[in-house]
Amino acid sequence: MAIQPGTALQSAITDLPLLSTALRQHATSAKNTHVYTSPAAFEAFIRGGGNVPLYERVSAELASHYTTETHSLLDIGCGDGHALFPALAATANPQTLQRLTLVEPASALLTSAVARAQAEQPALPVQALNEGLGAFAAKLQPDDRWDLAQASFALQAIPEPERWAGLARLREHVRKLVIVEFDIPDLVRGSDAYVASLAARYERALGEYEGATRDLVAQGFLIPMFLGQLDAQTAATNWEHPASVWREKLENLGWRVTRLEHISDYFWAPAFVLVAEA
Repeated sequence: MAIQPGTALQSAITDLPLLSTALRQHATSAKNTHVYTSPAAFEAFIRGGGNVPLYERVSAELASHYTTETHSLLDIGCGDGHALFPALAATANPQTLQRLTLVEPASALLTSAVARAQAEQPALPVQALNEGLGAFAAKLQPDDRWDLAQASFALQAIPEPERWAGLARLREHVRKLVIVEFDIPDLVRGSDAYVASLAARYERALGEYEGATRDLVAQGFLIPMFLGQLDAQTAATNWEHPASVWREKLENLGWRVTRLEHISDYFWAPAFVLVAEA
């Protein structure tokens, strides 16, 4: 996506020096604008900056739900377990959990999660399913039950029809649901307000890294993502909502929402936890 003087983007980045510099560097290097171009860049991003306190808070939140009544746990979109395993390590009831089910469509991430489970929770029976929520939910049997299901920053990556249908089906099989997502601004994609908000958020993200790490994260991850979100021709890969929409959608599916609360600040938007009962 070319950056032309006089556009909403040009206006938005006028007072954002880090983003302006990163965009110029990206334009002159002619790098591919595909998100996740550099695995090393994404690794540096997720393991640094504001992600450190964010995931510490998310793991602590998840651990608070692992009670003496939690014998079976389902993690939807577990990734490599970046939030899950610190939560398991921090639980006050380490001997209570008897069964862990991991659902993750990315095979490499699931492999990493299973390896971490074997290393950190060797006595815990683990079922690993390399599939998305839709396929998993479609195969559920009447006697498939979990005390707790959780999803941290995973559901927003599932197209809406599949997501809501999966969560509706899941209600018959789960006693309690914990979702962690971002409470994003309610803005129309492509509008001037959207562009200005997006630019300000990426400026903040870049400010959380320094030196060579900032350059790596910017050129290998943040700038390709930023440009993809601005390009109207780029197919969506995330379907996010304000927290209030998540509540409304789940309640319409029959879930009883018992808690909706911001739990951590973050450059993209505040992270919130939603707790619901079937």
